[in-house]
This record gives sequence, structure tokens and C-alpha cells, in this order.
Amino acid sequence: MAKAFLTNCRVVDGTTAPAVEAALVVYDVKTGLLVYVGQADSVAAPKPASEDEVVDCCGFTVMPGLFNVHTHLNLVMPFLPYRVDQYSAGYCALMAYRRSIEAMQCGITSIRCVGDRHMADVAVRNAINKKMLWGPNLVACGNMIIAHNGHSNHNPHSVECSGVAQFRETSRLMLKEGADFLKICLTGGFSGSNEGFADKQMTDDEVQAVVEIAHMAGKKVAVHIGGDKPIQDALRLGIDSIEHAYIMSDETADMLKSLDRWLVPTLSVTRAFDYLLSHGAPEYQVRKAREAAHVHMESIQRAIQRDVKIAVGTDLLPSDPIEGTNATVYEAECLVAAGMTPLKVINAATGNAAALCGIDKLTGTLVAGKLADITVVEGKPDEDIHALRNLKMVTKSGSLVWSKIPGKEKQVLQAVFPTTECGGGTFAKW
Repeated sequence: MAKAFLTNCRVVDGTTAPAVEAALVVYDVKTGLLVYVGQADSVAAPKPASEDEVVDCCGFTVMPGLFNVHTHLNLVMPFLPYRVDQYSAGYCALMAYRRSIEAMQCGITSIRCVGDRHMADVAVRNAINKKMLWGPNLVACGNMIIAHNGHSNHNPHSVECSGVAQFRETSRLMLKEGADFLKICLTGGFSGSNEGFADKQMTDDEVQAVVEIAHMAGKKVAVHIGGDKPIQDALRLGIDSIEHAYIMSDETADMLKSLDRWLVPTLSVTRAFDYLLSHGAPEYQVRKAREAAHVHMESIQRAIQRDVKIAVGTDLLPSDPIEGTNATVYEAECLVAAGMTPLKVINAATGNAAALCGIDKLTGTLVAGKLADITVVEGKPDEDIHALRNLKMVTKSGSLVWSKIPGKEKQVLQAVFPTTECGGGTFAKW
């Protein structure tokens, strides 16, 4: 088979352009690149040869593969109140890879990992990029950089620092080890029993030191942040992406828009109470999530009203089973509930997310010459976001992950993991 022709389909290309009806998508299986995306009756549309495969996608919408831009591939629940490294570097790399495969099974073909144990995300990314392993596009930051006794100090994937010199040194070390971007924690969050969302934990000169080192190398800095005034400080100091934004005023949302910075809302984490309870989360964590839920939603609504640049991330595993779907799709549904149109949410999970990750020339939109990272869903997700639950086919770089399209039913991952359930989620064996 030289090329695959997806016929009789609708196309939502990831750019916020209206869906193309009666469309055709063609990709080269060998090169893994898109060849044609557009109207089926265009004079430019290619015709299949005898060796090509034709797949009838009547009733289906073809989209780019989804992104999840805020996850930790070695997430362990429940959080422990003390720092302990339970697993070796090798085991963590294997788990990160396993979970990246589970994400791909759910149609998430690109992942941005915002902190992982033992630089496991960097190791897995390198193996995938060198084609030692098959997996999603993986953008990695290695270890999170935090203040001593700051947010996530209990996690082995955090490096604790105090003072400008230590923050600079650790930033340089992460870049040396191959980090695609840097991640800091400026305020408290859910995981600590004695920290508030707005508790600022790094000084301005410490934040500026990380930003300076990253920007000198052409890299972005992401920040875990909850409080309104700290968000303003982070933006003023040059932070590139705001992660969570539990508390954000109109003034801060205006600032976020005027500076053209990124927001990753992670609404899922304040709307996943059953998930937290089923994972044994301590009482204080569930209570803090409940307390933050309303103000978090209001904060993200302010950003949506101003058309701030938003990308989809969860702070849960991309494939985590939640509310009858996976965490990534659930996050998309939460954003629609917050006021985004389904078409803009799809953009936030594809084209916008690719731009945040710096891989928009490679993937994120269905454009000839880009990777054939494709999801096919039944229905019209640009009109009803819940149609994302009706996944029918996934390809990564032109290689089939799986398909339930009539006449093309195939479970490729079953051949990769013949005796292992790849349903996904934190409940996967440790």
C-alpha cells in the first residue's frame, strides 16, 4: 500500500476554519505525511492507484490527532505526604512509554509532559524520535524546578532550589539533559496540605533567572500557578505559559491577552471528585478541589471571553478514565461548558497546542506536507464536542494505531502488547 484515501468524510483541520464537507484526505503510508486535504471534487484532488487503500468515511469527521499539553507520565496516586522514590529510572521510563502508548490509543498523538521522574520523558522522547520505539510526539521538560519545600516537594520529579544561583544552575542542567522547555512552580496547589493556591513560593529574581536561561536557549517556561497577583508577576517576568490559573481577575485576564501568552486551564482537576476519591486522595485534597471549582471556572471564563490563547491539558494522564470518557476529551468538554465553541476547543487541542509546543510546522493541523497524525470520529465534534467520544480511527505519522471503521477494523496495538490491556489511566499496573 502506497497511499491511503479517506473518502466521503468531513474535515475539521485544526485551524478554526469551518468544516469542509464532502472532503478527501490522502496520506502516504511510507513517508507518514499528508498528501492532500480538501474538497473531493477539486481538480487538484489525487486519484487512487491500484496499490492504494480507499477507506469510506461516510458519516465521520477527520481531524488532527489530539494533544494533551499538561500531564505527568509517571503520575502516582494518591500523593504521598513525604518524598520517596519508589521506582528505578528504568522502570519509570517504561511506565512513561506505556502511558504514552495508552494516550495514542485514545487519539492523543502528541503529549507535553510538564515534569517526570528520572527525566523519563526525555528518555522516551529520544527513543521515539530515533525510531527505536513507536509512539506519540513527545515534548519533555524533565524535572520540575521548585523552591525548597515548595509545591510538589514530595515528588521525586522535582528539583528544589533556593536563590538565583541554584535556579540558574538547575535550569542549565535541565537544558543540558535535553529539556524542550522548563517548568517551575510559583504558587501552592492541591498536593500540599499547608499551602494555598495563591501562596507565592519563589522570589521575582528566582523566576527571572529561570526565564533568562530558558529564553537564551530559545526555550519556553511553563509555570504552575494558582493566584491572581502571582499570575501578574509571572507574566511581567516573561513566563510563556500559565498552567491552571485557579484564581484570575478581569485585570489579569486582560494582561494575559495583551501580552499574548498561553493559558492551559486544566479544568479537569477541579471537576474530578469521584476520580480523586477512587484514587485514595486525602480529604484535604478533595476539599481544596471542591473549594476551587467555582472560582476556577469563573477565571477560565474570563480568559475565554477575551479570546486568550488556550491549549488543552489535564494534569491527569491523557488516557485516564473519567466521566465515561478519557481525561483529554473530558477537558475539552469542560472548556465548552466554560463558554468556548466546540470548533475553538478542537483548535485548542490541535493547532493551538502544537504552536505552544513549538511543533506546529510538524503536526497539529491537517495540511499537506505535515505528519499524518489523524483522528476519525463519528459525528460532528465541531458542533457537538461530545462526538469526540465516538473515536473510530487513529493514525500516527501515517501508521494505523487502530480502526473500527467498517471494512478496516484492525487493532494494531494488540500486536504490540498481545497480552496487555491498554485501556489506559492511572489504574494501570505499577
